[in-house]
Amino acid sequence: MNLFYNIASIFVGLLLLAFGILTLLKKKKILFSVLTFIHSALFIGFGILGFFLMNTEYESLTILAMLAFAITFLLIMLTLYKKEPRKKDNEDPSMKK
Repeated sequence: MNLFYNIASIFVGLLLLAFGILTLLKKKKILFSVLTFIHSALFIGFGILGFFLMNTEYESLTILAMLAFAITFLLIMLTLYKKEPRKKDNEDPSMKK
């Protein structure tokens, strides 16, 4: 069962890596991108570490670490990845003075 979590962790890490690169290029949010890269490295690292810890007493620690990384990244998403307010398109340019 831990094999699924290890593969899923590597996959999530690769997705976060791509998301961090796109965020850095399009939105220029450097702090958010750096934190995304750190979480990506942690997910990939613990996914690979889980393969070496299979059938040991520490195999459940990798799953708990992945859960902790997911929770901390969710908190980062909620706090740092805010959308910018959009301009109102219905303003009449002739009304400006």
